[in-house]
Amino acid sequence: MAHEVQFVRGTFYKAGGGMTHLKHALREKYDQNRIPVPDIRLWKWENGSFVEASKQELHELYTYNMEHRQRKNANVYFEYMVSGHDPEKTAEVAKYLSENVFDNRTVFAVEHRDEGHYHTHFFIFSKDPAHLKSPNLKKQDLHMLRVNVGKITGQKVKEKGTGLQKHVGLSSDPERTKELVAMQQQEAERMKQIQEQIKPILSVYGAIEIYSLNIEKGVRFRLYNGSGRTVFDDVEQIPVIKLMQLDDKPGENVVFVPVPFEKEGKKYVRGIFLDDVPEELVEEQPEALPNGTVIVQTSKNKYQAHIPLPKLFDVDTADQLQRLLVDYYQADPGAKWLLHPRRMPGLKNKKYLEKPVAKVVKVVKSDATVDKLIAEIGENRDINFQLQEKRWVLIEKKSPKVARQIEEILEVEGESTWQRFFEESGGDRSSADMKYVLRLLRKGYDPQAVAYALLEISPDLQIRKPKHVLDYVERTIAKALSILQPVSQEKEQNHNPEK
Repeated sequence: MAHEVQFVRGTFYKAGGGMTHLKHALREKYDQNRIPVPDIRLWKWENGSFVEASKQELHELYTYNMEHRQRKNANVYFEYMVSGHDPEKTAEVAKYLSENVFDNRTVFAVEHRDEGHYHTHFFIFSKDPAHLKSPNLKKQDLHMLRVNVGKITGQKVKEKGTGLQKHVGLSSDPERTKELVAMQQQEAERMKQIQEQIKPILSVYGAIEIYSLNIEKGVRFRLYNGSGRTVFDDVEQIPVIKLMQLDDKPGENVVFVPVPFEKEGKKYVRGIFLDDVPEELVEEQPEALPNGTVIVQTSKNKYQAHIPLPKLFDVDTADQLQRLLVDYYQADPGAKWLLHPRRMPGLKNKKYLEKPVAKVVKVVKSDATVDKLIAEIGENRDINFQLQEKRWVLIEKKSPKVARQIEEILEVEGESTWQRFFEESGGDRSSADMKYVLRLLRKGYDPQAVAYALLEISPDLQIRKPKHVLDYVERTIAKALSILQPVSQEKEQNHNPEK
């Protein structure tokens, strides 16, 4: 039987018996009853062209290699078999092997149909008059050979370590065998469920790397499959069995990060990310998120949003956009970094005692798009800026005292004060806004001056819808006054005990 190259084990055939494989591929020893009329064609990729070849050429190169080998069992030729592919892709595969793997050596392609199935054997000889040394194939070269041929032919390549089910050998105890098979089936079903959870993530980002974090030990390692791959662009490449082992291991938290694409010296991404998206947004207004957004529930009332971009965005632009949307949607500001680690759906979230499984709960269907959002944010910013200027003119004209207070607040209690409250509240904007307002009101500033200062200082307000901004500020001031009012009344009673 002709040899199909397998990862790591794919080598040049050695001298002993090597001609047998050639004869088999050429059907010089075929069974007339099994294949009455074998349809065989012989081609070669040489000097940039795919042209007809002859058996004699293969036999002569075989003899040449036998005569020029350095030792008795030296390698003679390399064979790779592809089955069930589009015959139109055969020349493309031969070209790839010649120009990208084997130093422009001649690649022979033996095409034939075996019981209705199309097969092609590709042969590359170790040496020829133009190449006096054997090619130096590394493990990674063989791995990429399989992957890239699969891409050319449009066929999936099952990589080592990514299978869903192990083989259960026969046992003298039939019940034990039955039990093992059932266990394997359950494990395979769990693996399929994890794959289904990861597919939407890959559809957003295109390619990801997976890491296991052990926070207690301060250790992080990158996941790889049996083929040595660490960047995954297809769910079939991911070693799900390793994910399950890590998922069951205490202290190990599995996360992923998107892998940027390189194009003409620049790096690009296909998606951006929001952590801790407000619950009310996901539950009540998911249509406010861009179409195609993948929502992952990481624990009770906690959500992450994976937003597909309409086209490839360079890393710097995508990073700025992600930071903008974090403010716009009031997501977690601690996750503004473009390549911030994301929770892997389908696996446990060990941050919590109950260890909930993170899962994809929704793929948003809406009319909202990233382009529309960018336009809306820009328009909101312009309108809010103009409204703020009008407020200043009005205050300066009708309330000079308030205007002087505003100038004093911005000079003495400006961004640094708000930023301090922001850090103290663990990145909670609303909490920082409230603390800022309470501080200013306690110092005796007019509520109108405080409202203007908050609009000027709080960093995300300018990009929100104008009506929402004003409503938010008014509610914040009102709530702060309601908090301070009982305190003021208590102080007044202390000063006037007879009352």
